[in-house]
Amino acid sequence: MSLQKRHAIGNLLFWFQIACASVFCTAQSLKMLKSTQGVSLGFFICHGVFTLLNLSLSIAALRNVSDGERVIKRQSAFIYTTWTLVLLVHIGIALWKMEQLWKTIDTISSVTVALGVIFIVGLAKSKNLSLLDPYVKAGLAVFFKSVPQVSLAVVIYQYGKEGLSGIWILVGHITILTRIVHLWISKQEKWDRNTKGSFVSEVWNEVSWLVATVAWFIF
Repeated sequence: MSLQKRHAIGNLLFWFQIACASVFCTAQSLKMLKSTQGVSLGFFICHGVFTLLNLSLSIAALRNVSDGERVIKRQSAFIYTTWTLVLLVHIGIALWKMEQLWKTIDTISSVTVALGVIFIVGLAKSKNLSLLDPYVKAGLAVFFKSVPQVSLAVVIYQYGKEGLSGIWILVGHITILTRIVHLWISKQEKWDRNTKGSFVSEVWNEVSWLVATVAWFIF
């Protein structure tokens, strides 16, 4: 695919992602202002860590690339910055409106994530990888996003879904998939480790979000 065509697709996906983030933020914020049933503070916090890890990867991917390639990769960095801000808004509303800030499932999820972090750090040490290595960050991102999303399914089962917008669920899938495509077209002839790390973490993001979606529809 030519660079010009990749730029055209990248621009389309970029603006679409920003529009979806605005819809996602607005719909879920309004929903949470009415009800926080089914909302998990631990989920939002871990999601924020996930976006920060991917923001770090996308910024690192800007190194040693041509000006043409830099445009698409800069868009990825801006996308993750936008989602970090969205998560901060949701965390703020959750802290304000939730009567029970921390549920048992949040503790279980946090412990599981912590065990995942220990596993990734131990694996990195055994392979003499720095904790700043892109694949290490990607592994951490997978645990910080996948575990809370599976736990969210449990929260929905136990507490209901009143505080979770259907638009939030749908837009979640749309934005994850468009980010995956955007990351795919941002790679050059071969993957750089930072972009590949983000790509892998987003694939697992989609898989675990499917689990939460099934729970939302069933319960």
